[in-house]
Amino acid sequence: MGISKSLRVMIAAVGLAAAGLLSAVDANAVTLNDITSRGTVRIGVLTGAPPMGMVDEKGNPTGYDVDVANLIAGYLGVKAELVPLTPPSRIPALQTGKVDFLIATLAPTGERAKTVMFTQPYSAFNMVIVSGKDQKFAALSELSGKRVAVNRGSSQEAALRKVAVPGLELVVYEDDSTTAQALIAGQVDAVALPSTVADAVLKQLPDAGLQVGFTFFRQGNSMATALQDFEMRQWLNTAIYLMKNSGELDAIAVKWTGQPMPQLPSF
Repeated sequence: MGISKSLRVMIAAVGLAAAGLLSAVDANAVTLNDITSRGTVRIGVLTGAPPMGMVDEKGNPTGYDVDVANLIAGYLGVKAELVPLTPPSRIPALQTGKVDFLIATLAPTGERAKTVMFTQPYSAFNMVIVSGKDQKFAALSELSGKRVAVNRGSSQEAALRKVAVPGLELVVYEDDSTTAQALIAGQVDAVALPSTVADAVLKQLPDAGLQVGFTFFRQGNSMATALQDFEMRQWLNTAIYLMKNSGELDAIAVKWTGQPMPQLPSF
């Protein structure tokens, strides 16, 4: 049966509208040409989560993510303009065009994937429960009736909100450093931290008596682009592949964590 003339017109109109919409989205996309023409790339990096992201004594961003960001800028052949961000401000900074993309210890989740596009993971760590010197936790069930600090909007917050532990109270702070300080001050019973952050805190404060209890999941961390930036995401995926094969990502992992890069999840 043939398609009526009116239906053909309707289909053509829908097609033109869709093409116009795609053109409008593409016009707002960050491209490789934009970045190379500018001579700089604006990369959002994390602060408040040593050794992944922090600020040095001169107020400059430093850490694992910063080294990866500078490496990416070198691959692009441009200067890195690093934009320090707290965990809650990472995705908004990308959505508002404050940064071109994120290298900010961001775990890919289904909810976040509604607002940004993720690359393949470039780093990974275990998520652990850390407690004070008076008690050590060995399983999630032992957190019943306990106050546990998490940073706002983090993957550890999301994971702990899903577990069925009676009486578990999550106390939300703005970053990992503040959550660790809350534990040291006795405001909470434990804190959920990346193993890299936990190791750094234990080294910095050996007299605090903090103890790493158990691992409750492994987190892979991805770079993130705006939803329309397909070219940028594909280029970053290629760069991650090359940096893995060259050993450059492994060298950064050893520098900041003392250990080779773990097996990275993929999707």
